[in-house]
Amino acid sequence: MGRHARGAHTGWCAADHRCNLTEHRSDDLVVTLPGFGRAVLTRVRDERGREYGELRARIALDGDEYTARVQLRTALTDLRALLSRAAEYTRRAA
Repeated sequence: MGRHARGAHTGWCAADHRCNLTEHRSDDLVVTLPGFGRAVLTRVRDERGREYGELRARIALDGDEYTARVQLRTALTDLRALLSRAAEYTRRAA
């Protein structure tokens, strides 16, 4: 029912309900560390043809508020480093 032509799905696209009106989405790649967290990576192509890696993560936080804040700060710091490294590689490859 979307705007995509029937044969317009990419080779990596899930080609099902995940492809909506304006984008293609891959199957999810899931990494689970029981008791610690889970991350889901999905490849996405938007209506303009731009591709993205969508990352969602769930991190088990400690019950102590201070420790939970340290965990969140660490996650954001590491995420910033990850995004910076990925962006740097993209600039070099272009």
